[in-house]
Amino acid sequence: MEKNSFGINNYNPFYSQNIRGSYYRGGRYRGRYNYRGQYRNGIHDIPYYPLYNQQFSNTYNNEEESLDRIEKYIFKNYNNLIDINERNSNILFEINTDCKFFIIKSFSEEDIHKSIKYGVWSSSKKGNTTLSNAFNKTKEKGSFVYLFFSCNGSGRYVGVAKMKSVCDFNKTFNYWTQDDLWTGLFDVEWLFIKDIPLKEFRNIIITMKNGEIKPVSNARDTQEIPFEQAKIMLNIFAEYENSNTILEHFEYYDKRQADYEKNVKFQQKEDINQ
Repeated sequence: MEKNSFGINNYNPFYSQNIRGSYYRGGRYRGRYNYRGQYRNGIHDIPYYPLYNQQFSNTYNNEEESLDRIEKYIFKNYNNLIDINERNSNILFEINTDCKFFIIKSFSEEDIHKSIKYGVWSSSKKGNTTLSNAFNKTKEKGSFVYLFFSCNGSGRYVGVAKMKSVCDFNKTFNYWTQDDLWTGLFDVEWLFIKDIPLKEFRNIIITMKNGEIKPVSNARDTQEIPFEQAKIMLNIFAEYENSNTILEHFEYYDKRQADYEKNVKFQQKEDINQ
C-alpha cells in the first residue's frame, strides 16, 4: 500500500484536521453512549476527534505517527476499503437512464460508520418505502439505486452507496445512534468513501420535492436526483482528490462500539443475578 494513500495519491487525512460538522461541541459528542456505555441519547464527554481523544493521546506523538496508525488499523481491519475509490472510479460506465439516485442525510457520522461496517442502512418509514419502491422498479430493468450520503450540518458529502435489497420492515439494528427513529433495514454496497465539500455540488440545480428550484446541496433525505444531475455528481466523486474520509475515525468508533457491547453484556449478567 502506498504511504498515506488509502488508495488515493498523496492522501494525508490528518494534515487537514477539520472538525466534522455539528457533532463537535467544545469536546462533547452527541451520541448514544455515555461513560457507562448506557444505551440512550445524550451527551458523551469524550472529544469527537480521535487525535484529541484521551484514549488515544498517549499513542499519537505527531501527525506522521497518527497517519501511520490509521493506515495500519484500516489495513488490518478493513482491507477491502483501502482502494474502494479507485475500484469504482469508472462508475459512469455502469449507470444508465433506468437507474435512480437519491440523497441520504444522516443525523450522525457514527451511523455512517455502521453502514460501511455492516453494509446496511435505514431511513424514515416513508423514506424506506420510497427507496424500496425505487429498488423494485430499477431491479425489473436490471438497474440499481444509488445513494449520495451526507451528515446533517457537516457541510460535505461523505460517500456513495448502492442499494442491494428492499427494506425489510421487520428487521432492527442495534447500533444506530437514535435507534427508536428507524424501522426496518436494507442492504447497501459502498462505492465511494471520501469527504467532498457541498460547495463542489452547488452548481447542480434540481427541483425539490416541494417544487422549489435549488442546488442539490440543499436537498433533504431521500430527495430523488434526476439522471443528468446524478451523472455530474458521480463524476465529481470519481475525480475529486479528497484529503479527508470517515476512515480516519473508524478505530475510535469501533472502540466506542466495543465498550458499549461490553457494558451491555455486563448489565445482562447483573440482571440475571438479581
